[in-house]
Amino acid sequence: MRHHQSQKHLQNDFDRVWGLLDAFGRQPLLTPKGHEFVAFAAVTTRGSHKGERVVRIQRDSQEYARIYPCCWRRTTNCNGTRIGGYSDALDSWCGLQP
Repeated sequence: MRHHQSQKHLQNDFDRVWGLLDAFGRQPLLTPKGHEFVAFAAVTTRGSHKGERVVRIQRDSQEYARIYPCCWRRTTNCNGTRIGGYSDALDSWCGLQP
């Protein structure tokens, strides 16, 4: 079941975001509202997205959200979790990378 909501305008595509996170490892970032989080690239090992690339979002050392390719450029992910601020931060971070 997909719970994606409204579109977001982002400069970078999911492939670039995932590739940079895969290359650079875990990245501590801040949302536009100042919430700290850590993002990293992974590949799912189970569930309906098994074998897919995913950007995992952690807050306070616990998983908070997952961003799959189908969720990129949306304000919520497949589970209805709000991911817009995390996407904004990831998009900005990618813009700073060569």
